[in-house]
Amino acid sequence: MINTDKLIQIHEKDNTAVAITDIKQNETLKIGDYTLTASQNIDAGHKVALKDISERDFVIKYGYPIGRAVTPIKAGEYIHTHNLKTNLKGLLKYSYTPMLNTSRETFHAEFMGYIRSNGEAGVRNEIWIINTVGCVNRTSEKLAQKANIKYAGLTDGIFSFSHPYGCSQLGEDHKMTQKILAALVSHPNAASVLVIGLGCENNNIPEFKKVIGKYDNNRVKFLNLQEVCNEIE
Repeated sequence: MINTDKLIQIHEKDNTAVAITDIKQNETLKIGDYTLTASQNIDAGHKVALKDISERDFVIKYGYPIGRAVTPIKAGEYIHTHNLKTNLKGLLKYSYTPMLNTSRETFHAEFMGYIRSNGEAGVRNEIWIINTVGCVNRTSEKLAQKANIKYAGLTDGIFSFSHPYGCSQLGEDHKMTQKILAALVSHPNAASVLVIGLGCENNNIPEFKKVIGKYDNNRVKFLNLQEVCNEIE
């Protein structure tokens, strides 16, 4: 592939190049061993002949013929449907006749996963801490660090999902944040979820519960930091 600031020759066998930018009539163009003068304006993305192409000769791009010249084409001339014709002829008809295997035996499929109370299955068995607002990020991160040390090996890991949202958001922006966080709460890869809120945010826990909808009380727990004296304890 050879390119300049005006043209690109995709394959060394190509007798055409593609204009990278708009080219003006009579503009002199150089690319590789070719020097040519544009015989007319050529828009960016369109083809230009690198050398003379005789009538019925192949027009080559990507190293392969893309059609034949229907008229002689001079170097620097614009190539399009007015002087290029496809090599394809006639109409092709296709039919679909599937080979159905009706003798397939049924079998019981399974995988190493974790069934949740709602019937969904996860491929991990983790504990997730979901923040309703970015203000509690540091607290949830600290909880996850301490819990991973204290309960090492009992789960696939305890993770905090920090983000900068949930406070002073309005309209669709606020709803999208709630929707994403609610999807994390219900994700089957989390064996249990702790939802942490601050208490004064737009996405406070009572409002967030409306978005979560029905949930398993044994799986999802909530902690409002403004309601406790020591959130880490």
